[in-house]
Amino acid sequence: MIYSKHQVTLQESISKVTGTIRQTTSLSIKIIFCFLCLSGVSICIAQDSPLDSGSVDCAGLVSSGRNVEAFDCFGDAIEANPTSAFDWAGQGDVMNNLGYYYQALAYYEMALSLKPDSANILTSKGRTLTRLGKYDDAMDSFALALEQNPDNTYTWESIGDVYTKQHDTVKAEAAYAKAKTDKPRKSVDDYLTSSQEGI
Repeated sequence: MIYSKHQVTLQESISKVTGTIRQTTSLSIKIIFCFLCLSGVSICIAQDSPLDSGSVDCAGLVSSGRNVEAFDCFGDAIEANPTSAFDWAGQGDVMNNLGYYYQALAYYEMALSLKPDSANILTSKGRTLTRLGKYDDAMDSFALALEQNPDNTYTWESIGDVYTKQHDTVKAEAAYAKAKTDKPRKSVDDYLTSSQEGI
């Protein structure tokens, strides 16, 4: 088959653009890793779906308060599979536990770019915004979470926490009442007397 000079030039251009896109994607991931490392940040798991065996170990470190180890664990998990939204979100949980809220938001945004319909990741992002005093933005994130899962206990408790911070006890108790849970439901008093909010 004979190609005209114009067709060959077009094919070369397409190959260059495709190659550039691949390089840019790879570079973008490397820049994110570099930025997060320079910021003192790392990586873990949101509880939205069954966890794979590697993630269970990392999540166990977070739940037992071993955040430094969890940071390394989820860092390795993300490096092995940078398309795992749950590992990115889990690392956001680690950052929240350590008090690095802006870094946590960066992880949640990355997770949401991979899985925008995750009610739990949206709720975790909203909780971080709550801690930063950005209540309107937090409520926007919770509203998106409720669109995905209207009965999410985690989301309703988080909404109650925002209303408690705003001293709106009536709305807070109403939100806590909507949280469906096997344990005794959270109340305004529970929130106010807790020494740690938790994620």
